[in-house]
Amino acid sequence: MDRPLSDVVVLDLTRALAGPIAGRLLADLGAEVIKIEPPDGDLTRAIVPRVDGMSAYYVQYNAGKRCVSLDLSRPEGRDVLLRMVEKADIVLENYRPDVMGRLGLGYDVLAAHNPRIILASVSGWGHGNARSNQGAYASAIHAEAGITEMVARRRGESDHPRNDPMSHSDTYGGLHALAAVLAALHMRDRTGRGQAVEVSMAESTLVVNDMAANELTGQDPMTGFKGGQNWSAIYPLRSGRHVNVTIDATTRGGFGMWCKATGRPELADDPRFATEEDRVANRGALEAEIGRWVAGFDTAAELEAAIGVSTVLAAEVRTVPELAATDWAAERGAFVPIDVGRGNEVTVPQAPWRFSDADSGVKPFAGFRGEHNREVLADLAGVDDTELARLVADGVISDRVPEWRGSGRDR
Repeated sequence: MDRPLSDVVVLDLTRALAGPIAGRLLADLGAEVIKIEPPDGDLTRAIVPRVDGMSAYYVQYNAGKRCVSLDLSRPEGRDVLLRMVEKADIVLENYRPDVMGRLGLGYDVLAAHNPRIILASVSGWGHGNARSNQGAYASAIHAEAGITEMVARRRGESDHPRNDPMSHSDTYGGLHALAAVLAALHMRDRTGRGQAVEVSMAESTLVVNDMAANELTGQDPMTGFKGGQNWSAIYPLRSGRHVNVTIDATTRGGFGMWCKATGRPELADDPRFATEEDRVANRGALEAEIGRWVAGFDTAAELEAAIGVSTVLAAEVRTVPELAATDWAAERGAFVPIDVGRGNEVTVPQAPWRFSDADSGVKPFAGFRGEHNREVLADLAGVDDTELARLVADGVISDRVPEWRGSGRDR
């Protein structure tokens, strides 16, 4: 079955995460994605753990891409890339905003070689403003965009904020870049012209913060039906596992539900829990009372059945490997093993879409740095063996492919 973007060629110059996730998803949609790395490679190749020399982190966001290593700081490397641009549809990059121009690869140069090219740029703060040239890692954006403070405040940890282990700003930026690229492709179908689109990690983080507008009111009510998920308490089960229950016990409806479910209407007569304000002030004591009842159940399913309210869910706290081992994961095909070498595999999450009349999903291979130099450069830039040898000798292109892997595999 055909894939939605099977006629699209992408030159992916991105590194780390914000750009590579967009490239991975374009590949999942069928695009031919060429990852173009500098001689020292994508820094995420060094992240542990590694399987047969391949970083699992790197594999998750670069599976399905053919890999070329090309030094774009050299005029010869720039010229090779521009020859590739003539046959490409999209260029992805996540350098600081001035880097493409300094390399002689700004949009005006790319468009002169291919007027239909789309240049998609992901940066921390966007182009053309006072913060454009600031570096951007996810933790820095989280700190600046209110995420770190808001989480610490909601957890009662304002005196000692902690970083989230997940790189939300990077992934949000990449997902918004994907949307922008698809919109630009659609517009090109109408106009025949490409364009430059740029996405900032900061704005991507703000737009997915479902409580940003609440924060901007300057109000922080402690009672009533509140947004956010931190009000869903987590309780220990008799089995030793933990369960998340999707209701705030301090609200009128939530408290009434728990009184009925636990068979303890007398809780309403407890002065600690008489009003919403009382229940908020004594949240810990209220959740302890509920927790003693919850601890009588072995599974989330048993607890949910006992609560008996369709809008209240009880969800077991699982690890990623535990979810991967469930029937749901198998039925959905939610995880995919990627061959990284001598029979060893790295398992990555599958793309979330399913089409009624098209194929999609991760292409189950991952390339070492420069593994596909010969085949890609011959196909997209017309580089013959003589030129290839000269570029290798001059250090313009390089590779780091294990001997057991060979000189590259045609994918």
